[in-house]
Amino acid sequence: MIKNIFTEKIILPSSDLLLDRSISKDLRFLQNSQWWSKEKLENFQNEQLQKLIQYSYKNVPYYTNLFDKLSISPKDIQTKEDLKKLPILTKADIKKNFPNLIVSQKLKKGEFYKSASSGSTGEPMQYYLSKKAYSMNIASNLRGWYWMGYRLGDKFVKISHNSRTSNEKKIQDFLLSNRYIDFKNIDNESLQNVINEINNYNPNFIRCYPDPLLFISEILENHDIKLRPRAIATTGNTLHSSTRNKIENVFDCKIFDAYSCEGGASFFECETHSCYHSAMEYAISEFVDVVQVENGKYQGRMITTDLWNYALPFIRYDSQDILEWDDNKCECGRELLSVNRIIGRDSDILITPKGKRMIIHKFTIFFSKIEEVVQFQIVQDKLDHMIFKLVVNSKYSKSTEADILFFWNDAIGDGVIIEIDYVDQIKSTPAGKRRFLIRDSSISL
Repeated sequence: MIKNIFTEKIILPSSDLLLDRSISKDLRFLQNSQWWSKEKLENFQNEQLQKLIQYSYKNVPYYTNLFDKLSISPKDIQTKEDLKKLPILTKADIKKNFPNLIVSQKLKKGEFYKSASSGSTGEPMQYYLSKKAYSMNIASNLRGWYWMGYRLGDKFVKISHNSRTSNEKKIQDFLLSNRYIDFKNIDNESLQNVINEINNYNPNFIRCYPDPLLFISEILENHDIKLRPRAIATTGNTLHSSTRNKIENVFDCKIFDAYSCEGGASFFECETHSCYHSAMEYAISEFVDVVQVENGKYQGRMITTDLWNYALPFIRYDSQDILEWDDNKCECGRELLSVNRIIGRDSDILITPKGKRMIIHKFTIFFSKIEEVVQFQIVQDKLDHMIFKLVVNSKYSKSTEADILFFWNDAIGDGVIIEIDYVDQIKSTPAGKRRFLIRDSSISL
């Protein structure tokens, strides 16, 4: 308890002061606003929207040109219902106009972070994130973790494919009692090492993608190893009920799943586990192409407006994610927007002849850093053969191709032949998503 108070009251505010952030202040705000009425939440959204629209029109050439072309003024956008007067913003729009036209002209060095989308639709994208948006987003995620019983200062483990290279992140891990565990391959040896590190650290909480956690659960069960965290946080790809049940039974604790996308609010499961609540204070979520799938249940594609990222405003951004919701109110008492399921994020798993498993995030992390690749899709048609379908831009060269082949021949190994196929486009699924990992059904895990 003392450590929790010290971390909340001393370490986090001091970090904010040193790094020019506002996470501590924003978290206090969000802890209070989560209990606001729906009307008060929507009024807050409209107030922030008006400020965002005014700023974007004055300082972001893309929006200045857009509004003038449509013959509308910022005063025409007063509420979130008015957003329908504007067209939907796509990844292609951002990439085409980045950075000269769609980045704020008032932006100064040190006021923003460079970021990249995960490329979960096969279209990695680089963008800028203001420090305020970063702070509000982190605070939103912390609030979601608080719903699972976490408090700043509690020991937790974060398991990831991405190596920790930033010294700032390493210091943050130390101050927040986080043991960061990275691994390159999903094989028994690598996962056993992960298990050993978890066991040695004995964390209160674990954060991991569902797929590797499922494989870890199988090892724990087969070797009768007991790990007992208080709760598990998952995110990144769809958490199926069978996967949830398996992990919860083996770890003997509840999973709190989460969903997010660039330019959008984070969605977290609350204590009831009946739905995901959106951080409405961070972003406006609209739904288009809505269909009723059964009595009282609806599905639609989420369009999001980030209320805080003035560095690169995401106004009516197409997440390409299909969400499902109903009209029932959550028993937790929060009137934040709630959804039942996130659909269309299913990721496949590729496997090598020697049983090495390759999941979505190993590819998205890599391609998010390759500006020359516009879209990608990996197709495994045989156990020892993979096709990298790439849509590339004018910056692409033989050198880029060599770098891609060198990295993946080493990362995949096991005698798998990698073939690069350059295509003009990658077709979408009926749900409007681009699958980027496809394993032939004849190849068994």
